[in-house]
Amino acid sequence: MPDLQKFKITALSAANVNVPRAAIEGQICDSTTGAVLHDFTGANALTFPGVLTTLTAAQRQVLVERLATWLLMVKGGFE
Repeated sequence: MPDLQKFKITALSAANVNVPRAAIEGQICDSTTGAVLHDFTGANALTFPGVLTTLTAAQRQVLVERLATWLLMVKGGFE
């Protein structure tokens, strides 16, 4: 796996863009017991990109960092 170096994200002003909306559903379960810990199905589904407004600034930063590294790998042909 290639190493990412000289990685930097510079905050810019907000942008208004049209993106596809999507419903995100799933359950988070205990891997040992199978018990449902959080149910995000049906009425509890998350709607993207609307769910982004529910994140804290720190959570949005983590999202950008994870997305940025993935984008760099995709554009570099490693994903």
